[in-house]
Amino acid sequence: MTTKAIIGARLIDGTGKKPVDEAVVLIKDKLIMEAGKGIDIPKDAEVINAEGKSLLPGLIDSHVHICSNGDPNILSSLSYRKGMMQLFGYRNGVNDLESGFTTIRDMGAPYDYGLSLRDAVRTGVVKGPRILACGNIISMTGGHADFHLPSGISFDGMSRLADGVADCRKAAREQLRSGADFLKICSSGGVMSPTDPVDTPQFTVEEIKAITYEAACVGRRVASHAHGATGIKNAIEAGVTTIEHGSLIDEEGMKMLKEAEGFLVPTLVAGWNIVEHGLESGIPKYAVDKADEIAHEVRKNAYKAYKMGVKVAVGTDAGTPFNLHGNNAQEIIHFVDMGLKPMEAIVAATKTGSECLGLEKMIGTVEKGKLADLILVDGDPLKDIKVLGVKENIKLVMKEGTVEVNRGI
Repeated sequence: MTTKAIIGARLIDGTGKKPVDEAVVLIKDKLIMEAGKGIDIPKDAEVINAEGKSLLPGLIDSHVHICSNGDPNILSSLSYRKGMMQLFGYRNGVNDLESGFTTIRDMGAPYDYGLSLRDAVRTGVVKGPRILACGNIISMTGGHADFHLPSGISFDGMSRLADGVADCRKAAREQLRSGADFLKICSSGGVMSPTDPVDTPQFTVEEIKAITYEAACVGRRVASHAHGATGIKNAIEAGVTTIEHGSLIDEEGMKMLKEAEGFLVPTLVAGWNIVEHGLESGIPKYAVDKADEIAHEVRKNAYKAYKMGVKVAVGTDAGTPFNLHGNNAQEIIHFVDMGLKPMEAIVAATKTGSECLGLEKMIGTVEKGKLADLILVDGDPLKDIKVLGVKENIKLVMKEGTVEVNRGI
């Protein structure tokens, strides 16, 4: 296979090191062969002139809902035909990829759609980012992912309800049998569920331990939706690797997460969108009220956790109200607004994201031996992080050495 040589760009390699001007990156097959300055270019190389552009690792969104389309009322999905939801997933994946996100982690899709889209991308049936998928969310009865509504309407395709240690163990085994890359649970209430306060703890420590044990047996991780401080600490104590949202995490929880070498994925943009658009947009009152309750807390607590040394990764919760796939870089911008430097926010969306997903040996940085997931950006995100939020600025997207998007390079 012909060697590709990207030349002339400013390399921001995802490690947090100082950028390298007029860098050269050599790619052969799917891999990065060399990256840096003063590298000889093979005579037969296909040269990509990236002068004046910034070269970054492919971005990573550690928390999306691949089949959700940003409707104000997430329960509107009950009215869609099943096939439409699958098609939303395909479209959303393309939008994520075209905005520079070469890897996403699906945190819950109906039926087996997340797993199916993952497989379709892997086998080349459809275009899209690399997908890690959890299968069905594991929730307790009455928990955040129990879609049996007070009206009597129920939606059973999104979650597996489990109660008690034995049932939790079985639920975990079922998802692993289906081919889940990781497991997702809910250890506290949530914003978009109508009957549970956000700080309500869900599942006992023993129930969660049964799930994390089964996952660990086959080398899988567990992620927990958790807003409330007690639910967060229960999840960490029971062996969960990533805390999703973490809005009300307290200092004890931060210390526990740091000591466990776990990850916080705060999804700042999700709550911000709900508060920004409000009731008049059609978002249910219960969701607006709960988002108002935590929107400022999550920002303050995520920054405090980061400064304490907790590993914080970028995740958008894309698919929640007005949180559209393709706008994923808004979370990186929110990280800077929260107080991180642009370089720190980029690391959170690349290197730390790869570690959060357990893919750090494959992706996340522009280094020899890594998969060639790369983006070329018009502008310098270290000077203005907002350039990442404009899709037209993402001039080239490469995944595993293949150019997936080319906007005039």
